Amino acid sequence: MKEIKSKKGGFYVKDIILATHGNLSYEFKKTAELIVGPIKNVNCFGMTKDKSSIKAKEEIEAMISSVDESNLIVLTDLFGGSATNIFMELLLQGHHFTLLSGLNLPMLLTLLTTDSADLSTSDLVNQLKNAGIAGIVDVGEKVREGVENNA
Repeated sequence: MKEIKSKKGGFYVKDIILATHGNLSYEFKKTAELIVGPIKNVNCFGMTKDKSSIKAKEEIEAMISSVDESNLIVLTDLFGGSATNIFMELLLQGHHFTLLSGLNLPMLLTLLTTDSADLSTSDLVNQLKNAGIAGIVDVGEKVREGVENNA
């Protein structure tokens, strides 16, 4: 498996924060690593019932301060959820990163495997949204269609 490299290693990818409820972000990262190998440009944030919003915001701000915001894409699990709301608040305060909600594995894998050196952020965001939507498949319908076409 190849190692995902940052812009300094030739294959240009964004800095990424996965922010979810519970430990889902960490599991997304582990699962992606099963498919693409070690990932160095992904930080994870998990909002738990034991974490205050103040502590959560401090943790998130520390993650953001460690990267170039113009190169940062944040993927959250749920629009209107705690993590998304904290990142949205930071955007309203003047931060300049990209924020998408609705995280799923196809979206994350697309982000990790797309050389974004020649893509605008807008084009990359469109690719991520398309990958996320394309990853939602009614498998039962596909099976029924296949059975009907073979009958």
